[in-house]
Amino acid sequence: MDIICASICYRGYAEDEVAATLEYAPQIGYQRMEIHGPLIWSVDAAHTFDISGMKAKIDASGMKCAGLYPPGWGGQDNADVDARAGAIARCVEIAEGLGATHLTTSGAQRRTDPGALDRVIACVREVLQRIPPESQIKLTLEPHHGNVLEQASDFQTILDAIPDERVGVCIDTGHFHSSGVDTLAAIRQFASRLYAVHLKDHLGTVSVGIGRGDLNLKQIIEALQAVDYQGDLTLELEVEDPENLPRYTEEAYFYLKGMLGLQL
Repeated sequence: MDIICASICYRGYAEDEVAATLEYAPQIGYQRMEIHGPLIWSVDAAHTFDISGMKAKIDASGMKCAGLYPPGWGGQDNADVDARAGAIARCVEIAEGLGATHLTTSGAQRRTDPGALDRVIACVREVLQRIPPESQIKLTLEPHHGNVLEQASDFQTILDAIPDERVGVCIDTGHFHSSGVDTLAAIRQFASRLYAVHLKDHLGTVSVGIGRGDLNLKQIIEALQAVDYQGDLTLELEVEDPENLPRYTEEAYFYLKGMLGLQL
């Protein structure tokens, strides 16, 4: 495992979070990044994304793109599901063009919306029909507090309905913590289809700098190692004091590298 810096780590600190990630993260030591944010998260943005232009910027920074955060799974009706499936399929093309390995996003609706989980399943199936069968891009679903994708049972329902092994789970330590989900149990439950981890620390439902919250991150990492998780850890910071994000992003790099026993 190594540490990926998601562009959300500079959201609210810089006007362009992706540009800030490409500028500041490699100075700390990060070698891989993920594109989260306005450049990719809406249907329209996905279809207008400039693959060659972004690849040139990433190459110039010396970093590599590991993943993308596309529009959410599902939708409010069949037309919305179709539009989102088209945008996510486009993001698979973008990921391939940038040399990334996975897409990760949560659901498009709250869990209280009737039929929301069924529309997530329909959206995933539609994406699979739209992308080449030989595509190696992993499609991962992650929890958000209050989202249609929140509890372990939500993910189990989807994996049971869709056996395609390109579809899997992203463990988000902060959102699982906020929703009262046993993260260690979820790691064991979804081990065979666990393709991404969004690593946060929290005080209650509030995201804080890594090592400043309630989460036992060492225990989480040990659980990932115990199930032979083959992916990396994507650092996400959604803190309430974004002016401190450069410091938190740097602290996290050294804190997690040391916890993983990786050379600086």
